[in-house]
Amino acid sequence: MEDVAEFLRGHPPFDSLDEGTLEEMARSAEIEFFAARTSIIESAGALAEFGYVVRSGSVELLIGDRLIDVMGEAEMFGFTSLLAEEPLDFVARAAEDTLVYRIPASIARPVLERPAFVRFATQVMNRRVRLLAARDAEPPLSATGRPVADLIRAPAVVCPPEMSVQDAARRMAEVGATCVVVDTGAGLGIVTDRDVRTRVVAEGASPDTPLSEVMTAPAWTVSADRTGTEALLEMLAHGIRHLPVLTPERKLLGVLDDVDLMANEQRAPFRIRASIARAGDLEGVVGAASAVPETVIALWDAGLSTATISRAMTSIHDAVTRRLIEFAHEELGRPPVPYTWLATGSYARFEAYPSSDVDCALAWEGPDDDMQLRRTMTSLAEHVLDGLSTCGFPPDTNSVVASNPLFARSIEEWERAATTWIEHPDRDRGLLLTSVVIESDPVWGATDAADRIARAFADAPNRQLMLRRLAAAAVAERPPTGFLRNLVLHSGGEQGKLLDIKRRGLMPVESVARWSGLVAGVSAATTRARLKASGEAGTLSPDDAASLREAFELFSSLRMEHQAVQLREGEKPDNLIKPANLTPVTRRSLKEAFRSVARVQRVVEAKANLRSL
Repeated sequence: MEDVAEFLRGHPPFDSLDEGTLEEMARSAEIEFFAARTSIIESAGALAEFGYVVRSGSVELLIGDRLIDVMGEAEMFGFTSLLAEEPLDFVARAAEDTLVYRIPASIARPVLERPAFVRFATQVMNRRVRLLAARDAEPPLSATGRPVADLIRAPAVVCPPEMSVQDAARRMAEVGATCVVVDTGAGLGIVTDRDVRTRVVAEGASPDTPLSEVMTAPAWTVSADRTGTEALLEMLAHGIRHLPVLTPERKLLGVLDDVDLMANEQRAPFRIRASIARAGDLEGVVGAASAVPETVIALWDAGLSTATISRAMTSIHDAVTRRLIEFAHEELGRPPVPYTWLATGSYARFEAYPSSDVDCALAWEGPDDDMQLRRTMTSLAEHVLDGLSTCGFPPDTNSVVASNPLFARSIEEWERAATTWIEHPDRDRGLLLTSVVIESDPVWGATDAADRIARAFADAPNRQLMLRRLAAAAVAERPPTGFLRNLVLHSGGEQGKLLDIKRRGLMPVESVARWSGLVAGVSAATTRARLKASGEAGTLSPDDAASLREAFELFSSLRMEHQAVQLREGEKPDNLIKPANLTPVTRRSLKEAFRSVARVQRVVEAKANLRSL
């Protein structure tokens, strides 16, 4: 009972109860466990006999075969039916192994009539009504190509930063909103219902705390002309559930939440990620990840940019990796030291394609010469990589993976090695390993590991030789010069029947951006961000940076289109494009892009003084 009371006390609206009432409710609560996919409420239409609180896991609420909501830890269901004394209109099932507190109607109903519970229940009902209205008004997938301005269901609740959290929560409850937008005068902040629970209630803060102390600012926003899928991917990328929508004049139109989008976007990456998170075994993750090809095709058909599709693929890859790491902990035991799993290469740059393989590394706190620890980390890496391969994310063919001892080290050893490679880039595959140091993104574990390793590079006193070696790598692969009928003409005079769009197009741009970004002070970043920083810092002229960006977008788009077509036809995606399949306009555009890349490579060659190497 004490455990139940302690849990309820930490979450609204139970935190408003006096101790006597809270203890009575906790004493009456029945603790029930439901395995994944089993029914909790089997049929709709009957009066509710219990209210439910999710202790752990998650619960799906369905009307027919339509998913109308997903309830997570500390969220309630069934209480609104008790309060209104109306039959349940949904069934409930465990989305994963789930523990719930079941509270009898005779105990719950008197408590539900209190103002705090009435407001909370009204908020839930309003949310549900909005969701059902959205589902009934539009066919499935209708949000895919619609602008987000058309998806807003209610005006935003806007509050000043000095307003108390209690007053803001009252306004949220009155209109059934799940967040308030805070107008700071200099921009927008946001406070969500989750923020109220975690930053105020759980921390024991006063209800009079001003919104300015708990808000997230600046808030992530989306422009009104972006599509619903793009908005959902923004949420996915930044781990948020609400997006203020702005007009071109930066005026607030309203707030979009994930429920509005999830109700209509059945193939959205958020769905895949949710399925991965709920999967109880490898087979479940494989099943969820099997939707990736179909999702790529759907997103491409919807007209989304290559950058957006790549970001979605990266997010799904990260979700799969995290779930497989959790399985590895269950099967092999958790390693005895804190560690970080790092994505490198295209997944670290958020530039994945259906053909992308997995580059990754491990970094841990602790000794580097403990052989038992090394065996533990190797077993973990092999377990995860095998799972990733089964899920459709094959490991790098050059063994740039965490199971290779070269790419699994203590953080201190990564830092020491980085300094060595900087001073001696031709030793021990230093150039390749340095690319890990300057191009990695944490997927699991401490997020500062990649930063610490990158700082070792940035702070090294003798990094000029390494920069020159990176510049040399940036000009080593020359783009083609053009086309002759259905042949690709390469700079060395040879001819080819296929255009390798990755090797001959994207890689030269990525390599130049990697070098110029580092010179500009940018390490781990997307190619687009590196080019932008290079133009702003003067590493490249603004015109050269813009030319490379245009070439990169063309190459990226052609690669994604080529692979989307292959997926649709059931083929394994590759990077080899037949010139015969290119239109005359595309050929001319490619030829100009190749010339631009070659011209910038000559500029890099001169700037880095490569002739003296």
